[in-house]
Amino acid sequence: MRGVLALDIGGTNIRVAKVRASKIGSCLKVPTPKTRQRFWREVVSQIKSYVGEAKLDGICVSIAGFQRHGRIIYSPHLRYLEGCDVRRHLAQKFACKVWVENDAHCAGLAERYYGVGKRYKNFVMLTLGTGIGGAIFIDGKLYLGKGIGCEAGHMIICGKKFEDIASGRASVEIARKHGLNMESLEVERLARKGNKKALAVYREVGYNLGVGLANLVYILDPEAIIIGGGFSRVKFIWKEMIKTMEKLDKAKRRVPVLKAKFGDDAGLVGAALLPRVHL
Repeated sequence: MRGVLALDIGGTNIRVAKVRASKIGSCLKVPTPKTRQRFWREVVSQIKSYVGEAKLDGICVSIAGFQRHGRIIYSPHLRYLEGCDVRRHLAQKFACKVWVENDAHCAGLAERYYGVGKRYKNFVMLTLGTGIGGAIFIDGKLYLGKGIGCEAGHMIICGKKFEDIASGRASVEIARKHGLNMESLEVERLARKGNKKALAVYREVGYNLGVGLANLVYILDPEAIIIGGGFSRVKFIWKEMIKTMEKLDKAKRRVPVLKAKFGDDAGLVGAALLPRVHL
C-alpha cells in the first residue's frame, strides 16, 4: 500500500485513513489514550493495522495543540505529548516522510482547497468546539508566522481568553451562571424547546463570538470568515454572532460569515494536503 496516510489526533479520538483529494477511504477510529506510552502503542498499532506490511510514502498528522517543526509545544488535551517530537518519532518508526500540523490549520486547508474557502484568497477560519482554533489565509496561503500563527482561541478579550467565553465549554459555564447545571447537549435541547434561560446562554456566547470576529476583521480585513467545528452546529449562536460583529465594525464591511463544508473529516482532509502545501 504505497501512498500517504492521514492521522487526526484529537483529545477524544484518533482517526486513521487514506485520503484522496477530499474523499476519505475506510477509517479506523479509537479513543485517545491518557498516557504517552499508551498513546504511542495505539498510534503505531493503528497504522500497522491499516497498512499491514506495505511501505508508506508518508504520514500526515493533524493534531490538537501548538506545534513547531513536528514538536508539540502545548496541547491542553494531550499534555503528556508536550515536548514530544511527533514527526521524528513516526519518521524513525515507519521510515517515511512525516508532516505534522495543528488541527485547526488542517481544517482551514480542507476549506481552502475543497470547501467554501476555494473562492477566497484572504479569509479566517475558526473551529468551535471544546475550545476555539483558528487559521488565517493570506494570498491563498496559510499564515503561520514563526510556525504557530493564528491561535485565535487564546486572544485576550476583557481579560479572558476568547475560548473561555465563546466555546462549547464556555457555554456550559455560562449556563451554570443562568442556573442551568447541565452539559452542552442538554442546554441545546432546552433552547430548541424555547427555554428562555438556554436561549440567553447562546445569545451571550454569540455576542462574545461576535466581539472576537470583530477584532479579527479590524486586524485582517478578510474577504470572509468560515466557521467550523462541532459547536458551530448550534444554530442559536449564529444570529447574535453576526449581528454583534457587524454592529462593532464601524467600517461596515459586512464580511460574510460562512459555515464550513467539512465536519469531523476536516482534520483528515486537511492533513492529507500537507505535502501539497509543503508545511
